[in-house]
This record gives sequence, C-alpha cells and structure tokens, in this order.
Amino acid sequence: MIVLEFLGAALTGLASAALMTVSEFPFWVRWGIEGVGEWQVDTVIYSALLRRKAKWETKFPWSTIATHLLNGIIASVAFRFLLPVFILFIPDARISILWDALLYSFVLWILFPVLGRASIEAAGNTKISDRGLLVSLLSHFVYGLFLGLFLPHLLFA
Repeated sequence: MIVLEFLGAALTGLASAALMTVSEFPFWVRWGIEGVGEWQVDTVIYSALLRRKAKWETKFPWSTIATHLLNGIIASVAFRFLLPVFILFIPDARISILWDALLYSFVLWILFPVLGRASIEAAGNTKISDRGLLVSLLSHFVYGLFLGLFLPHLLFA
C-alpha cells in the first residue's frame, strides 16, 4: 500500500511539474533562462550535484528541465507524506488538499528561489531577476494547483 502511495505521489509530482514547466516555457522563449528564476535555481542544483560550474545553456536546457521534473517529484512525495502532519497541526489544513497544495507550493517558492536567492546566485555566478522570481511564483502556483487537483484522485481512488 505504501508503495502505491509513493508511486501515486511521484506520478502526481511529475505531471504537476510538467505542467509547471509548460507554463514557464513562454517566459523562457521571451527572456531566456534569466526570465525563469526556477530554471536558474535548477541549473545551479544540477551543476552542484555533478560538482561542476553552472553552464548557462543558450539552447533548450534539457538538463535543467530534467532537474526541474525530479524536484517536482521529490516535492510531491514529501507533500504526500507531510499531509497528515499538516492536518494534525494546522487547523485550516482540513479545508481541502487543493488549499494545502497551493500553500505548500508557496512555501517551496519562499524557501528556494527567495530565501535561497543569495546562495544560488553565488554558487551559479548569476543574478536572479525580480521578473524571474515573479515567473517562478506564478509557476509555483500552477504546480500547487495541479498537485492539489491530482493528488486527491490518487489518494482516495
């Protein structure tokens, strides 16, 4: 049973992150990777995992997208297993999983692109623009929306 919950959460995360990525694509087309703060963060994470200097791709950033999707899977699995804790300690968490997922995606945005901004910029020798942060915020809400819409169907099916 726990394996099915894990796989369901992973699948939900992959789908939500894929839709998040699709929502970011027009901004990447218009402004490049500087227009999508989330992709800058993912590029630095990918580079750190491989222990190499961040390489800012001018073509489509496949490795960044792969890291982005993996992060979406990990975040979704974490959300699934943290959900009972939210319900236990946060009174309003019982309202809906959609509300919880939107709040969770906002917290992820605060933790990584916002609070981690200086570290990411230093590690990647880059500057995350305010425009890139705004795009990141909007795309995190897309992630939270689909996470909150998809996950209940897998949990209660």
